[in-house]
Amino acid sequence: MAILIAFLLQRSWTLTYILTFNHKCYIMQLDSDIQRETHVYYSGLSRVVHLERGDVMKKTFLVTMLAVVAFATNVFATEAEAGVLGLKPSANQGVTQSSGNTSTTNTDVQNVQYDTAKYQFPAQQLKAEGKNFDKYNWRLFQRFDTGELMVQAWVDSMNWRIREYADNTAAAARGSERIYAFDLREEVLPYYDCEYTINGMRKSSSENKLFFMRDNLADVDIPVKMSLGVHVRPENCYPRGTRITVPGATNHNGSGEPYAVYQELYWYNSSNGQATNETVDDYNAKYGHPIEPVKLYYPSVDRALYVSGWCLDDIAKYMPIIDSVYLDNSAENDSHYTYLLHYKLRSLPGMKQVI
Repeated sequence: MAILIAFLLQRSWTLTYILTFNHKCYIMQLDSDIQRETHVYYSGLSRVVHLERGDVMKKTFLVTMLAVVAFATNVFATEAEAGVLGLKPSANQGVTQSSGNTSTTNTDVQNVQYDTAKYQFPAQQLKAEGKNFDKYNWRLFQRFDTGELMVQAWVDSMNWRIREYADNTAAAARGSERIYAFDLREEVLPYYDCEYTINGMRKSSSENKLFFMRDNLADVDIPVKMSLGVHVRPENCYPRGTRITVPGATNHNGSGEPYAVYQELYWYNSSNGQATNETVDDYNAKYGHPIEPVKLYYPSVDRALYVSGWCLDDIAKYMPIIDSVYLDNSAENDSHYTYLLHYKLRSLPGMKQVI
């Protein structure tokens, strides 16, 4: 216990910048979304750290530390659970899992005879029949007829929501209320939705993203979120390790954690053109190409949109880990749970705090 307390007291936080590469690496620009969120956090730091303490200060430091220890010991158990659910392993341990509407260990799903005339996708039938199924398995939300992912139905089945985002459209607001929408102008797509090479490593970029945000009512300014690249061409659906944004938070004892962004070290190095424990050729063989392009069911946009199934797996890997921290939906406990989420993410093997 003394060692753990000393570790927490010695933590320091350094603000860094993440660079994204566009148009075959001819241009490097700051991730403006992260910059804006960092500014929002630090400009409102006093609101996060200097919360009214009242009754919460009556809680003892020992109780908080015991809660932290409990969540630390649960990290490996959560990872084991993710493996049981059929989710992909860490990026440098495996590439992807096979596709299939019934790819789950739940026998209720495996033994179902799907009525493709009555239902649009597997999860719709499973829910109607009261059967148990893995809500994080996005493949159960692919349409029978076209294979398109019913992404809105997927997040609706969980405590998550999605939001469109593009740097260009967000910046167009220029100080007014922010705009959340894709930028699908033909004149910019060749520059922002493209393949490129950095230090010999083949990758792709996209101006357009879907934010997967957890419904935390207390974190309306900067929710817990993960982003997914959205492409207009399936050939650009390369894998990219998920970045997890976590807002600043205060636990019940009054200790604070600042805004942070987390990503596996393997993928953080990769985004900077650095291979980790492998050669560039090894990286390209595993990840330097599109992996399982998935077309979205997205009727509000009059063109085909695609995402990488590998990236969907990566997001689905972290969803149960994040959800496991939030034991209830109480606004009073939300900041405390978010505080514990910071600790839990830092405890995951291979995870790096990049901001």
